[in-house]
Amino acid sequence: MARPGTSTALSRAIVRMGRRRFALFTSALLAAAAGLAGHVIRGRAATPLDRFLALSTLLTGVDDLVRDHAQIYLDCLLARPEQAAALEDLYARAGLVGDAPACTLDDLTARGVFADGRLRALADEILLFWYTGEYDAADGRALATYEGSLAWRSLPYASAPGTCGGAMGFWGEPPAG
Repeated sequence: MARPGTSTALSRAIVRMGRRRFALFTSALLAAAAGLAGHVIRGRAATPLDRFLALSTLLTGVDDLVRDHAQIYLDCLLARPEQAAALEDLYARAGLVGDAPACTLDDLTARGVFADGRLRALADEILLFWYTGEYDAADGRALATYEGSLAWRSLPYASAPGTCGGAMGFWGEPPAG
């Protein structure tokens, strides 16, 4: 059974290419075909949330991230001055405030993002937000989403424990693709 909202052809493409290569391919294709990365970020109307979503899309390879979750994660980072400063540095290094935004993880690597320990740690934290749905709140760890975390979307054959995966007996059928 394919993930909700995912065609079986897309699922087969992801499996055939591998998740990372598929993410890199779609990110590059979207940026080249639609020019969205540069226009959204360079435009004066780009909001802090738009920039954070562009960065998150680049890091995760997922282009339909939930804006409400992004706002929670962004607020978490901005609440800590050292993280807010690192985020601005990461935007600058990724080209998200200039005319030449990075389009792939290879672009980020070439720009030294992952060689800088502070920026790499921030990128890792952003990925943890998206893949676990957890973030640091004022009173400890909190959950923005459980079922909607990217960990479950990256496993087309699994669903979050405690959630319904389909009609009775769905587990007896092999996954689609």
